[in-house]
Amino acid sequence: MVTYAPYTVASVYALFSGMDGTQNGVDSYYGSLDFDEKNCFTLTQDLSEKGYYTKADVLSKIILPHQGFAGIDIHDEYNDDLRLRHKELIKETKAKKPFFLFLHYSNIHTGIMSEVVNKFSDFDQSYFSRKDENIRRYDGFVQKAAEYLEDILGFCRREGLAEDTLFVILTDHGCSLGEKPGEKCYGVFTYDYTVMTFAYFIYPAVLPMNREVNLLTRTIDIAPTVLELLGIIPKGGYKKMQGRSLYSAMLGKDSRDRGAYIETAALSGPHPSPYKPNICAYRTRDWKLIYNETTAEKELYNLKNDPEENFNLIGQHTAVENELWIKIKENGNRIFCK
Repeated sequence: MVTYAPYTVASVYALFSGMDGTQNGVDSYYGSLDFDEKNCFTLTQDLSEKGYYTKADVLSKIILPHQGFAGIDIHDEYNDDLRLRHKELIKETKAKKPFFLFLHYSNIHTGIMSEVVNKFSDFDQSYFSRKDENIRRYDGFVQKAAEYLEDILGFCRREGLAEDTLFVILTDHGCSLGEKPGEKCYGVFTYDYTVMTFAYFIYPAVLPMNREVNLLTRTIDIAPTVLELLGIIPKGGYKKMQGRSLYSAMLGKDSRDRGAYIETAALSGPHPSPYKPNICAYRTRDWKLIYNETTAEKELYNLKNDPEENFNLIGQHTAVENELWIKIKENGNRIFCK
């Protein structure tokens, strides 16, 4: 899956609204107050109107839209035991069926902040020259996440939730391991290592088992997928979700890739712009065009032949470049895209 933004705030707002920040208003690190709540009806609002009890536990109240939630708890990522905390929350909500629970496992973020962000500068060679060490460090964070997930899913099985509950396991963005100097973690650029993510949908009562959807999809497709799987039609009279349900693809009835618009508003790095996006991109299965407003430079990558985006082909494939530039202008709706 491709995320709309390679950092949590804009990415999660896109997830819950089923649309990019160009449509919902949240397009920067400090953009949560700009959410277009009058014209956007969120996944949680649709569920709440259908009688779902809706609850969340997250590390900060700014990372998701509050509309439609019965309650949002804030945890201390440095001190709270998320396994115990989330098990208690599952116990609390399971008696209130139907329910929707958003559990934020924040300890990968905690590790990155403690062991990367607070220790290295944006161009620190002691970080960018040690990719193997960076991979081992990050793998350690991911292993702990896997142990948390195994524990939580096992607990859900013991609580009798395995068969009739839809589980969606996802990441909101990726992370740098030292691939490009200037980005020691995420949110700075729009290369694949931060914008490519994944999602697992587990729903034994409805979905086939062990099927991989080998298509280019987007995180904005998750909300409409959840609604269709639960038999809920999105409420009319609001902005239509840009995302499209993946249910047909899960059944093997849809083989179409979905092009993805991406943008970021960096807090750090060589071109900080935390209040508005200044780097945007459009990605297809095989190609990506990137535009940097600050430098007025474009980059074009053939992802099939160059998945690590090391060889900028701008000016060498004019037809592809023009096609993707049109897509950026159509989706970006920005002054810099004119």
